[in-house]
Amino acid sequence: MKILQVISDLRVGGAERVAIHLCRGFLQRGHEVQLVACKEGGAQEELLPDDPNFRFKILGIHRSSIKNPLAFLRDLKKMGRALDQELIQFQPDVVQSHLPEDDLFVAQACRRTGIGAHIPMIHSLQFHIHREGLDFRSRMRLRLHAKALKNAACVIAVSEAVKTKVLEMTKLDEAAVHVLHNGIDLTPYKNLPTQSEARTSIGLGKQCKLVLGVGRLHPAKNYPLFVEASRLVLNRLPETQFALVGEGDQRTPIEAAITQFGVTQNWTLLGQRKDVPVCLKAADVFVQSSDWEGFPITVVEAMAAGVPVVATDVAGIGELLKHNQHGYLSLPGDAEALALGIIQALENPQQARDMAHKAESIAWQHYNLEAWAEAAESIARKALGSAP
Repeated sequence: MKILQVISDLRVGGAERVAIHLCRGFLQRGHEVQLVACKEGGAQEELLPDDPNFRFKILGIHRSSIKNPLAFLRDLKKMGRALDQELIQFQPDVVQSHLPEDDLFVAQACRRTGIGAHIPMIHSLQFHIHREGLDFRSRMRLRLHAKALKNAACVIAVSEAVKTKVLEMTKLDEAAVHVLHNGIDLTPYKNLPTQSEARTSIGLGKQCKLVLGVGRLHPAKNYPLFVEASRLVLNRLPETQFALVGEGDQRTPIEAAITQFGVTQNWTLLGQRKDVPVCLKAADVFVQSSDWEGFPITVVEAMAAGVPVVATDVAGIGELLKHNQHGYLSLPGDAEALALGIIQALENPQQARDMAHKAESIAWQHYNLEAWAEAAESIARKALGSAP
């Protein structure tokens, strides 16, 4: 098959990583793949496959705000023409988009040109999921998004929780939505250094207990909750150190929380790093404090690295891990419960390691690149059969 993947850009983020790794998986299965970034490239360009059957194209179109209607409509037309041209030149069998805003443009381009079965991949519906009610802009976006999904050959949701939300918000036929948990190339998690060597590599002490978070600094991750939980942990285990790998627009609120809760001496913000597997290996506990997730790749990575996981039980996390079997889960927004999970993992290291070992087996058996790409390929072939 010829498969076109569409993403907005290649900044550091989960959907962007999924797009790149899915390209790798399809290439390994013998397909011809093109990745299109609508806006720009980004830091994750260095992860792109080096393969003669792979192409990467940046369209360079930055969409104006809807608050400027004339400029917004102008950019819509530019995006449409650019995508039409890519479809005509590449002639893909399947076109897959990874973010709601791109779903709209891809669906329209496939309809205009008659080229490619559109398979949008829904990670979450972040633009409305946290709101009590939808404002006018969000209602319009949701209406357009629902129309694009209904015209797609099929829809992939990254978790059962996301599928439920998609069906609720769009009224799609349940049979049109397939659940495919995210996978990842786990090769970097083979032959990791010892924990002591990893600690030295990232510049943290060898003797302390280290609790680590990894992810884009985004409101959905609720890292200030992680900071609040750390204060409660330190009341009982005062020598514990905490660190966070990642960058984003929430760095200032996180720094403010570290100051507010008086834990400055026990916290390190490591910023964006290229050695995430090594950082995870350095940790005694991995924490995911999110209020909402689709299906978090970082949890799979922590599992693959054999690190005990403490996480809020939101969306796909509960589909990955069972509480007290593979990790410690707590309700979102509950700092005390999150802290209790961290304390249990630190004070009962053998139990935590046993659970981490079970979780590690799950990651390697079910969320490796080969199994994920095979399942995605199967969905794509079915979509081709049902495409108009």
